[in-house]
Amino acid sequence: MKAEPSESHRDPNHTQAWLIGGGIASLSAAVYLVSEAQVPGPNIHLLDLHSGPGGGMTPREDPQRGSMTKLLSLVPSKTNLKGTLLDDVRRFETIERPQPQTAALSRALKLGPSGPEIVETKSLSIGAKNRMNLVKIMLERESTLGSKSIEDIMDEDFFGTTFWMLWTTEFELQPWHSAVEFRRHLRKYLENIQQLNNVIKSNRTEFNLHESLIEPIMIYLREGGVDFNFNTEVTNLTVYPKEDPVTVTSIELLRDGIEHTVDINAIDIVIVTLGSTSAGASLGTNRSSPPNLSLTWETELTRDWRLWQRLSQDSPKFGQPNNFLSQCLKSTLETFTSTFEGPEFMLLYEKLTHDRPGTGARISLTESNWGISLSIPRQPLFSSQSRTMNIICGIALNPTREGNFVKKAMYKCSGEEILIEILSHLQFPIEPILSSSKTVPCGMPLGTAPLLSRHEKDRPLVIPQSTTNIACVGQFVEIPGETTLSMDYSVHSAQIAVTRLMGLPGEPEEIRENRLLQVLHLMF
Repeated sequence: MKAEPSESHRDPNHTQAWLIGGGIASLSAAVYLVSEAQVPGPNIHLLDLHSGPGGGMTPREDPQRGSMTKLLSLVPSKTNLKGTLLDDVRRFETIERPQPQTAALSRALKLGPSGPEIVETKSLSIGAKNRMNLVKIMLERESTLGSKSIEDIMDEDFFGTTFWMLWTTEFELQPWHSAVEFRRHLRKYLENIQQLNNVIKSNRTEFNLHESLIEPIMIYLREGGVDFNFNTEVTNLTVYPKEDPVTVTSIELLRDGIEHTVDINAIDIVIVTLGSTSAGASLGTNRSSPPNLSLTWETELTRDWRLWQRLSQDSPKFGQPNNFLSQCLKSTLETFTSTFEGPEFMLLYEKLTHDRPGTGARISLTESNWGISLSIPRQPLFSSQSRTMNIICGIALNPTREGNFVKKAMYKCSGEEILIEILSHLQFPIEPILSSSKTVPCGMPLGTAPLLSRHEKDRPLVIPQSTTNIACVGQFVEIPGETTLSMDYSVHSAQIAVTRLMGLPGEPEEIRENRLLQVLHLMF
């Protein structure tokens, strides 16, 4: 059910806005409040229990479309006094794109009789029965699919197809994930499945996302006077009356071990980021595995989820966070970064794939038990990175399984062991690459939690029903028809929250699903 926009326009000069969470959803909400709602910066207060901003970000949407376009167009450029972040992205795309190659030739690799081979992915032939099942899913009502998983609605042989390989490695969807989420992805992305790996047609920033996006946004907000409060945990929101409609009347928080209460007037607004995919994440080192990687949520209930749990106990309108916390074995993934001193790895990669770094979004090792995909970005990834250094990133969807070459579960492996496994799949020489590199793994028990099977009311609406001054944002809210686990999803939720709470004219533009007639012709 779609929440109705706010009926009254709030006076921005007299409204205090309280943003709980320091990720891209809260930062986006702050930008919209300043630029669109004209709320003075000092009236905007961001509260986050961590020491700095950013949160977990998965760049999937094109920053020149949809919600990201709007956000980037509102933030000034760091380098061009008359430009915006959107201008920076477009400039980089037209001037800095790699030449003469503008698109990746390789999307996946497998081990053949004579070594690694490029997997042909142009043909998506999956058989008549699977094609019909996909069409049926796209035409199905979400209410009919309910809490079913993808494996509940697709035959077992489907998960061995090239089509599924592209889908699972692109979106991190697993057979046990939500059928509703799978349907949304099909309707939105199927038409462009062959173009998703082409970074020229997707999102590219000059450096890493924190440096290219988060830092300029923070500069813009600080210069505007926004009040940042890090190392501050919000423990509860008090509402009145207990019956509907409810209004948040106070915020209880913990700062430096001391409890505080902030009174909230009826004209004020509260925007809460629910949950976190990076909660419980732990870093390893080149010589050690990630410590205390919990595969069951009962062992450590992280602070990032406590407020949502408290809200859900007060009212079902705030969803059911335990649905996502209780399935950690189905949401665990592991990421890693490898830093190479010298060009050996990159030269071998280019020779094997015929791709220059930065031309493809990712390349998957199809026979990896760990489900590894690599991202070989354009160098440098950091503005301070030396010319002799190269950095790659990776993700593994099945870190609890035993490796093909390193005979242990990935989450028990050091960074060095993970790199040995990758080099063995690629059949690159272990030395001198291993001794001149460092790999840092990161275990994420909730990495794909937003994709888990769910009931209709497990995720709250951006504006929960029968509330007057609160909005929920982030990866765990419900935006009808939209696909989660992307940066654009968080940004879109913030745009909806500010528009409706502040009573702004119009509605945020919904990112439309691909026209089904154009999509279905691909299936036949």
